Amino acid sequence: MRFQYVLSLLLLSLVSLATAQQVKVTPLQLPEGSMVGEIKGNLSSGVKIPMKWAEQSSVALVPATRFEQFDGNQVLYRITMPAASVIKIRMTPQSGKKINLYALRQSAQGEPQVPPNVTSAISSEASYPIYANMGGGRRVQNPDKGYREVEFMSVNRPYSILIGVAGGEGEVDGEFTLNIEIKGR
Repeated sequence: MRFQYVLSLLLLSLVSLATAQQVKVTPLQLPEGSMVGEIKGNLSSGVKIPMKWAEQSSVALVPATRFEQFDGNQVLYRITMPAASVIKIRMTPQSGKKINLYALRQSAQGEPQVPPNVTSAISSEASYPIYANMGGGRRVQNPDKGYREVEFMSVNRPYSILIGVAGGEGEVDGEFTLNIEIKGR
């Protein structure tokens, strides 16, 4: 029994390591003199990332009951948020595609963590269609705005913002447009 437990932990570690090695984070910079930028992307350029890290209380991104909103391919970006600023990130999915957004505010110092190896975040936000499972296979969903949006504010220091665009309900292909706006406070 103990051998099976150790073997399971070893396999889980190897899967996490293999996933972490495949995860690519694209650095972003806004055009010189601009506080607004736009990026077009496709989930097909991403990889599936296990979401267990996202429910830890030190990350607090989403509960396990919402993992299906992020279980498809994920495309990751990173941008620096200047001190004394507000960053607004909006992602518009291709029509009919289940694509969602999350972002982690991390320290601008040192090497920031990348999923699935995130153990903490200064703060985190996720944007996906809000719904409730009513039992018996019945699901009640709020109207979809057609975009996903998160926002962070900085007072005295810069931050590293990790942006995740994730396929929902197993989605692995689909175009999206990511808009980023940074304003001084």
